[in-house]
Amino acid sequence: MSDPANRRLVISLAVIWVVVVAAGTVLIAVLNFPPQASSNVSKSIQDTIRLITWAAWPIFTLTIVGVVGTVLLSRRHPNAPPASNDRIRGNPRLAGTWIGIVTAIVLALGIVGTLTLSNEGTAEVFGLEGRATANGATGGVAETTPLEVQVIAQQWQFTYRYPTFGGMESPHLVVPVNRTIDFHVTSLDVTHSFWLAALGIKADAVPLHDNTFDLTPTQVGTYRVVCGELCGLWHGSMDDNSAQVMSAADFTAWAQQQQAADVPIMKFLPPYSHTYQPAPSAYGT
Repeated sequence: MSDPANRRLVISLAVIWVVVVAAGTVLIAVLNFPPQASSNVSKSIQDTIRLITWAAWPIFTLTIVGVVGTVLLSRRHPNAPPASNDRIRGNPRLAGTWIGIVTAIVLALGIVGTLTLSNEGTAEVFGLEGRATANGATGGVAETTPLEVQVIAQQWQFTYRYPTFGGMESPHLVVPVNRTIDFHVTSLDVTHSFWLAALGIKADAVPLHDNTFDLTPTQVGTYRVVCGELCGLWHGSMDDNSAQVMSAADFTAWAQQQQAADVPIMKFLPPYSHTYQPAPSAYGT
């Protein structure tokens, strides 16, 4: 690095790296990362993605700047003599420092991930709320009693049952805001996957298996449900854009209306259960 021109180049690249890292850090803080913060779970996922992006951004930009700097520093005239073996071999001290820094960051992220997964109190220290109910939820005071909702997958649609309301069934998911929802996910035929990305839930629907998942919606709105597991010919059309999170009062009114509408068909529905085994005739045999 005795060449003044090379020294100036390295300093310039270092300054550029610091500026880019600083600008990126600010931008990461204000960007609205997916999924949207529509539930306590999706908020936790969003915060985790932001934390990982913050940790990765300096390394990513340093790698790019390092590649560019190496190319610029290694330029030579076509007729110039080849570089010495020592120069081609590189700088062991620099390589060792680079490996040490990256290893330390990876270990730190591994430790943070392990601690936050096993302890919600630790997660809150890092700004990852976990599954605690968000205080700023839209829609009023939180309901303390969880609401059980069953998700039944079959080729090629989802249906939903509400045991609190006599096991009534709905073709569209409707849940109240700011209340813990206990999802029970199962399937009638093949393996599906209940994926409501905006709320941060993706749970496999397996025949004769009850897959449970709980979350608290925090924003009123209409959301999209899709199947996230290849399940047959019409897998691509197994979706619904009408899933709703509504206020507690609106949900109660909807549930009562749906319960009344289901009266004629309730005698045909099997008793509420966490799993179902359709009769052989259901498969055409």
